[in-house]
Amino acid sequence: MGTPLRELLIIRHAKSDWSDDSLEDFDRPLSDKGKKQACKMGHWLAEHDLIPDLIIASPAQRVQQTLSRMTRHWDSKPDIIEDPRLYEADLDTLLDIVHHLPDRHRIALVGHNPGLEELLGWLTGNNEDGRLSTCAIAHLILPGDLSRLNAGEAKLTQKITPKSA
Repeated sequence: MGTPLRELLIIRHAKSDWSDDSLEDFDRPLSDKGKKQACKMGHWLAEHDLIPDLIIASPAQRVQQTLSRMTRHWDSKPDIIEDPRLYEADLDTLLDIVHHLPDRHRIALVGHNPGLEELLGWLTGNNEDGRLSTCAIAHLILPGDLSRLNAGEAKLTQKITPKSA
């Protein structure tokens, strides 16, 4: 019997607020629109029974605020690990994270573009799949052994945006 399939949710943070140019990029909060997006997508995940078992997230302010609003109304609270490598991560860094994900059935990576878009395109083998607007969620099925994951081995089951949810 083969290794069971696993699920990966790739989630881009919600829309950030650019009104205070004195803030460092890392400290930029969510805009009002972003706060609404995060709540909407959190409800969508709950309604579709797609709450992750584990969340690995960038420590950046806008990601943390996205998670806070997404998870606010969930019945079960997944473990959340802040991984500073997710902030400004390139494809190689993201692949290293994916190759070493803990053994959980459904894991969410929450972070930033352009890295997440590159990761999505690499995983599916189709760069056209890669576009992630703010607060978009890509739901993928992966082979069970992530340490030997190759380009194009993931199956994109759905991609949801705040507009389509």
